[in-house]
Amino acid sequence: MGKQVRKAKVLSTEQITPHLQRIIVGSDDFADITCAHIGNYVKVLIPQNGVADLNLKTACMRSYTIQHVNEQSGALTLDFVINMHQGPATHWAKIAQVGDELGIAGPGPKKLDNYQHSHYVLLGDLTSVNAIKGYVQTLPLFSKIDAFIHAPTKQDIIDLDTTRNINWIVTNNADEEMLNAIKTIELTEQPPIVFMALEAGLVRKAKAVFSEHFNIPRCNIVSSGYWKKGVDSEGYKKQRQQNAELA
Repeated sequence: MGKQVRKAKVLSTEQITPHLQRIIVGSDDFADITCAHIGNYVKVLIPQNGVADLNLKTACMRSYTIQHVNEQSGALTLDFVINMHQGPATHWAKIAQVGDELGIAGPGPKKLDNYQHSHYVLLGDLTSVNAIKGYVQTLPLFSKIDAFIHAPTKQDIIDLDTTRNINWIVTNNADEEMLNAIKTIELTEQPPIVFMALEAGLVRKAKAVFSEHFNIPRCNIVSSGYWKKGVDSEGYKKQRQQNAELA
């Protein structure tokens, strides 16, 4: 991801579902960000006590996927999950007001880099729904796509601006329902490329299903645990940093 930090302002903020706050941010420095970046991520430098910190070394940062780019105004649309997890980004998203300043770094690349495969499996939840949106809009029409997204309520289902079929799993028991859904996938001749961004424990279980049930090579699986049950965002970030140091 590029190191450039762009100073931005909140242009609008709206709770679009029970668990999603949509915030549009604008900056004179967004001119190089286009619709091709929908689905890429940026680092949001979260203001602390109403003050923007534009220093990558000291700021509280979280990754968010670009939901939409307004190429006329340069505005970026970002969706923040609220009323589910605790942490500084969630707190800020709920109280952010028009005119608030913040920092935006990036954008960074999409996680997938092969766009000529015959079959893709995409798994996500509200934290990664816009990453999946970016993929279903980018992957070739000849590819088979099995996309499953968990939403806690029907009201959390959002339009992904695609004609491809999206399977929404509405439940409070995401682990069981998602794992059952995975087992219904019908494979093509080539093993699929899998992208999944979910709760860390569910990612681990899903990996096991793909490896043991479908015999899909680990090199075909791109995965990320965006959050972890029972741990707030700051605690989970520290856990990941400690695991990386021990690796």
